Amino acid sequence: MINTKIEENNEIERLKTLLSYNILDTPYEKDFNELAQLIALICDVPIAFIAMIDDKRQWYKAKVGLDGSETPLEETFCQYTVKQDELVEISDARLDERVKDNPHVTSENGIRFYAGMPLKAENGHNIGTVCVVDGKPRTLDAQQRQALKLLTNQAMHLIEARKKNKSLGKELNSILKKRIARTEKKLELKESENRSLMQAIKNSSGVVEFKPDGRIISINRNFEEISGYTEKELLGSHHHMFITPADYAENKQLWDSLRKCEYKTGRVRRIHKDGSEFYLQASYNPIQDLDGNVIKVVKISQDITKEIEAGISLEKAKEMAESLNEQKDNFIANVSHEIRTPIHAVLGFTDLLLENEKDAHKTNYLKAVKIAGDSLLFIVNDILDLSKMDAGLLQIDKDVFDIRDAVNRVFSILHLKAHQKKIGFEPHIESNVPALLVGDKNRLSQILINLLGNAIKFTSEGSVKLFLSVTKETAGKIILKFKVSDSGIGIPENKLDAVFQRFMQADTNTSQKYGGTGLGLNISRQLIEKQGGTIKVKSEPGKGTNFIVEIPFEKATQKKQLVEDAKDNFEEKYSGRILICEDSELNQRLVKALLKGKGLEVDIASNGEVALSFLRKSTYDLIFMDVQMPVKNGYDTTKFLRKEMGLKTPIVALTANFMATERQKCAEVGMDDYLAKPFQKKQLFEKVEKWIQG
Repeated sequence: MINTKIEENNEIERLKTLLSYNILDTPYEKDFNELAQLIALICDVPIAFIAMIDDKRQWYKAKVGLDGSETPLEETFCQYTVKQDELVEISDARLDERVKDNPHVTSENGIRFYAGMPLKAENGHNIGTVCVVDGKPRTLDAQQRQALKLLTNQAMHLIEARKKNKSLGKELNSILKKRIARTEKKLELKESENRSLMQAIKNSSGVVEFKPDGRIISINRNFEEISGYTEKELLGSHHHMFITPADYAENKQLWDSLRKCEYKTGRVRRIHKDGSEFYLQASYNPIQDLDGNVIKVVKISQDITKEIEAGISLEKAKEMAESLNEQKDNFIANVSHEIRTPIHAVLGFTDLLLENEKDAHKTNYLKAVKIAGDSLLFIVNDILDLSKMDAGLLQIDKDVFDIRDAVNRVFSILHLKAHQKKIGFEPHIESNVPALLVGDKNRLSQILINLLGNAIKFTSEGSVKLFLSVTKETAGKIILKFKVSDSGIGIPENKLDAVFQRFMQADTNTSQKYGGTGLGLNISRQLIEKQGGTIKVKSEPGKGTNFIVEIPFEKATQKKQLVEDAKDNFEEKYSGRILICEDSELNQRLVKALLKGKGLEVDIASNGEVALSFLRKSTYDLIFMDVQMPVKNGYDTTKFLRKEMGLKTPIVALTANFMATERQKCAEVGMDDYLAKPFQKKQLFEKVEKWIQG
């Protein structure tokens, strides 16, 4: 009695579980049908099905090889399977006491083989079965039994997922209804905001409504003020009245797009009532009816006439500034050429005389001329470097160099000045400073010459010293500290900042007493900062000054053969013919003397046309080409030689132009190399060796 009661309660719970899935009498579903087909294929049977079992029937959710949608419970094999937890397999139904009298067994071509697995829900109750049937006695092999069990689990997963999806759908519907209600509320608020926004737009912008053909329907007060017309004057008028003839084609394209309901925005030019032009930042908004037809166009615009006029003025000012910059660059280039060319001659001839003069008095005079020429060149270079910095054309090179050699060269240049003043002058380089570094040797030399030159200039007794040490070192970089110390006149504390300003010195009488332009320290600071370094000054009047410079360098990763700056590096004699294209008579004589002194044959051409006449008659091993010559300049001459005559002879540019673009321009017209004036004898013969001896 108790067992019967338990069984009844279990059956009630089982049926509740089945009903909770809401699957009975639902349409067939693809996933279940495909699963039934897969079960039939794996078990190699003609009939397979997935069924739900309630208290009266077996209903088929998916089936293969069966007609009908359900079977009375008492006629099913599955009434026994649903009460089991494992596979039920009947190899021959005629021999099984449970089903041998079943009408589906006793009928002609009745069921002989049956295998079924219960569909077990998550709470443990069986709600249906997955079964296979055949009309011939047989058994499943082990793999088929395992597959049937796995596929039954898969079927139950599908049922569980279906139930969760249905539940989720209900939740989503509930959420959706709440969100729709919230959205409707927001839409009401948005409509209110849009009405307020439209009113604000009309209050702050020019608003015009057009028919699709471009005729004006209405305008607001703001557009009346922008255009100069009243609404009464414009109603029914065509928008063409605002268009300049130059804008007809563009305006036609605009309205063709608007009639296709394409939104457009941009800047437009229009004609004022008084005939003047005004500019608008406008948006054109096509409005459609329910059928999608454009019924009107609303234009919202802001007057930007002042902004456009300011932009036009700015563009004109920019063009003028660019023109002035170009004129400035040309002026600087010409000034550079006109100043450096005679300095080159002065220094070159002085070097020649010093090589040949034996008289001590004359040698001293020549050395004085040399010092004066070098000083003048330093001043010119300072001014040109300043222009180069202002133009943004200053470049910092990165080459391997010997730091001790660079320092020694600077000291050899300034040694005579210190000797003449009878003051001590020596460098102190710590042993841990690497021999080779990667950086701009020439800019470093320029900085040290400025700092040490100033120290010598303002020191009457005592000494000038350079201390070189390592501040910081990493795997690939090193920061060096250069301390220039002197025992000179010193700088008042309130003037320490002023010494770095252009054309400024610590005392107004300094320039008269000691000379100088007041540019050296300004240029030095810019060169230091361009390399990522810093410069500081400490001083006390009457006790001397210390300039402390820190500059980062890269460590050299490979050795470089450093060429000694010595006269004996060059051959005593050369052989070859050289054409010098140079308009300055002094430079003609200087270069000719230097080259002939080494046994070279030299011809002189004072302009490009003369050079072409030489080259039509004779062949040369090397051509030195001044870029600025009368009649035909070096650029045009080189172009003609390369393109018209097909000449392959090496051409080295001679120029006093310091601009960084000069080298590129020379290369573009076909020149092979570049030699800047004023150049040293050593630099001239480096080019000769490179292009003739090389």
